[in-house]
Amino acid sequence: MKKYLYIIVTIFLAIGCSFLDKQPDDMKTDDMVWSSRTEVLKYLTNCYAALPMDNMQQGDPWLGCSDECDIPWAVYPTYGINLGNWEPSTNFYVKWNIYYKAIRATFVLENNIGRCSELSQDLKDRYIGETMFLRGYYYFLLLRQYGPVVLIKSEMSNSTDFGNLARSPFDECADYVVELMDNAEKLLPLSYESEPESKGRATVVSCRAVKEMMLLLEASPQWNGNPEYSTFVNADGTHLASANYDVSKWQKAAEAAKKVIDLASDPNAHLGLYTNADMNSSSFNPYKSYYDLFNNGWNDEIIFGSIDQGTGTWDSRGSRYSWMIHTIPTGINCMGAVGPTLRLADAFYMENGRAIDDPASGYVERGFSTSNGTHFNPNNYDESTDAGRKGLIGDLKTLDAWGHSKGDWNMFCNREARFYASINYCHRIQLPYSDDAAIRNKYNSTGQQDGYGRVELYYGGISNTGENLNYPMTGMLAQKRVVPCDFYNNTMPGKYVSIYIRYAQVLLDYIEALNEYDPGNADIKTYWDLIRKRAGLPSIFETYPGIKGDKDQQREYILRERQVELNFEGDRFYTCHRRWLCTTEDKGGTTDDRTYGDGGRVWGFSVRAGNPSANNFKSTDFYTRTAFETRVFKKAYYLFPIPQTEIDKSPALVQNPWW
Repeated sequence: MKKYLYIIVTIFLAIGCSFLDKQPDDMKTDDMVWSSRTEVLKYLTNCYAALPMDNMQQGDPWLGCSDECDIPWAVYPTYGINLGNWEPSTNFYVKWNIYYKAIRATFVLENNIGRCSELSQDLKDRYIGETMFLRGYYYFLLLRQYGPVVLIKSEMSNSTDFGNLARSPFDECADYVVELMDNAEKLLPLSYESEPESKGRATVVSCRAVKEMMLLLEASPQWNGNPEYSTFVNADGTHLASANYDVSKWQKAAEAAKKVIDLASDPNAHLGLYTNADMNSSSFNPYKSYYDLFNNGWNDEIIFGSIDQGTGTWDSRGSRYSWMIHTIPTGINCMGAVGPTLRLADAFYMENGRAIDDPASGYVERGFSTSNGTHFNPNNYDESTDAGRKGLIGDLKTLDAWGHSKGDWNMFCNREARFYASINYCHRIQLPYSDDAAIRNKYNSTGQQDGYGRVELYYGGISNTGENLNYPMTGMLAQKRVVPCDFYNNTMPGKYVSIYIRYAQVLLDYIEALNEYDPGNADIKTYWDLIRKRAGLPSIFETYPGIKGDKDQQREYILRERQVELNFEGDRFYTCHRRWLCTTEDKGGTTDDRTYGDGGRVWGFSVRAGNPSANNFKSTDFYTRTAFETRVFKKAYYLFPIPQTEIDKSPALVQNPWW
């Protein structure tokens, strides 16, 4: 299965999904396909092929259009979206046709798999369970992006009058997704631990997770009694969004999430938070645990994902390679410019668990650190010797050393482990290179070549020459999913996973839903503490005991935990959309004083400050908070527009509000 999955997904991304309208192989007859176990398996794999991959925003905009990140290249549609330069006919990130073709393929398989005598009934049932799961998941993805969909529940003949198929109310669509997940679960295994080649296929756990995600979306303010959608109706007057708030929807979402969590107690489910060691042991490393979660292939925290395997040429190295090309600093075969915003950087806690605006946090905004952080050189290497330099770099690359070093800007000092696993900043020693001093010195200007390869992101630095757009406009780079390796020599060990759902997200979904109807529930602390303990932080209720049981205050901290824990995973985009927070107004202050809002000014460092021929690691003007871009966000953008081509050929299909 895995071999097919790699091949078919690659083909799908290259040619689109028109193959889903055909038999798996045009040279084979219908009877040949459905009588062969091998061909049925190929067709099932085709059904998975519409799943997105971490391929640097070429397929999904959820990172570049959120308030956590900037992607500066105009070749990506995120650039036009952020400036408000799009409309239904622009066809940015059109998934409508892709997912419907994949949905159709699931019906085709279900209706024909009974013809295959080479498959046991158990396998037939499992394959049907997988297609049910995929159909429900594709509908969930459609609902999340476009809102209410045209709900198709069976394979339709070519004579069907598709032009008169109207959209179904959101709640009805959600009910169908839940129904599919409940039915699919009965036919699927808990895990594929005994079949490692099948990891990435649907399981009981992934069914329950998609169910709770669907119910959480349905319970959220965007779809739970939102007055802004009161006139969102079909031509016949059918309301497509619920007009009345229903608190019980939060309870249903919480109960569904708890059913996922309950599976973690079953050893056969192989489900739980990923850690490098038991969290109560002396060898537990929060930085290594969080960082390696994304770089060590499949692990128990991954509920659903696609395995990404690159090969030996530029065009087929895989999506992780593409991500790293765009995030590793310019200077050696890379074009790093994917920049976290200051809003994201500021959201991370200090190592003591306190927010940076808390006077008791110890946070210092400006100036340079005069000493290494606690975890930076645990083996006390002599940093002035070549042997000591190599030893320290070795510890950094194995993730046994981490944190700030002497000379780092103070705002980067003494931050929580997830900060260092997610944010790359000026003066930091880079991980994806060998310990060869000659190679690392290519990162540095004359006078700053000490064999460590500290990144120069200020104006005039090696990674911000001003000669192109291959630098982060925010003054920082994404560190998450950057593999410690020898990228200079094209050595990337291991296999990587595009993660769609992981266990920590389910825990956050659970406590968010619980908080909305039962803010005093003890489970909020229990499962929130797990996430923070893995991050090396004390309980939020130990740090801020006054918020306990206060729904509004807990909500803000829960959403902040999502912002930090799930950064660069696409969650921020949809969390702000479903919570109806994207239109938070920019009031024009001298700094970014908002927590939410996808429109208005976006803040980073002053990447064009000072004299490029004189700037160096001691330059301070670079660290001035600066609004580098003003984005446009209109209410229409809470949903993507239905492609105009679909509207034109389907008279019964109404467009989304305000488009």
